[in-house]
Amino acid sequence: MLKKISILTLALLISIGITACNSKENKVNDKSSAKVTSTNDSKDKEKEETLFVYSGAGLKKPMDEIAQKFEKENNVKIEYSYAGSAQLIAQIETSHKGDAFIVGSEPIYSKAFEKELVGEHKTVAHHTPAIVVPKGNPANIQKLEDLNKDGVKIIFGDKESNAIGKTTQKILEKNNLKSVNDNVISTAATVNEMILQLIASKADATIATKDSVFGNDDVEVIEISSDKNIDQIISAGTVSYSGKKDLANKFIDYIASDEGKQIFKKYGFEPVK
Repeated sequence: MLKKISILTLALLISIGITACNSKENKVNDKSSAKVTSTNDSKDKEKEETLFVYSGAGLKKPMDEIAQKFEKENNVKIEYSYAGSAQLIAQIETSHKGDAFIVGSEPIYSKAFEKELVGEHKTVAHHTPAIVVPKGNPANIQKLEDLNKDGVKIIFGDKESNAIGKTTQKILEKNNLKSVNDNVISTAATVNEMILQLIASKADATIATKDSVFGNDDVEVIEISSDKNIDQIISAGTVSYSGKKDLANKFIDYIASDEGKQIFKKYGFEPVK
């Protein structure tokens, strides 16, 4: 009987030992698996690159959507600096950093190109100027010449700060309407600021691009006849200081692709053919 008890006890102890060993092995394997997963996650994050993009403030809606799609497809993070074109050029000159540059006017882009801040550009979409008035059009503005009427209060883009401000002055000069500037009560560095002031009833009219007020029910758009207008073309290219030229060029190619242009069209920009 004692021998039988001893044998049973020994068998029990061996069974407990084997179970304990298996349990330890499983824990070690679990920890190893966790470490591998954590390492892989870390490597994925390390592989993710960042592109810094200088973009005109009026292009924010399509550029935000373009960033979301490009990021998912290319494991890259897009960071934007949104501002008036003059501010963007000054940022590049000062920082000597960045990867891509996109603005709402070819002449503005050419200015940065002449300073050797950016490379050759691709065209994306039209950025067509129009007269914009508050809902109800209280000053009864019907055509470009009406901006010259006595008592009309106008807000324009700053000709030194943004593309539409510069283009506005060229439109007035083209039509011998420089005297319209006598009715200007304020200027703004970005299109967004201009529209906000207009909605707040601080002015009767402005000249902005049609896309900048696309879907905005608080304002009305009055077309400028094509013979009197000066169309703008959105232009994009890489920054000369970029250390990621291949990836930056890929981003520019995506913006100028059919898919990129359709995103711009979704927000009221007519694509360049």
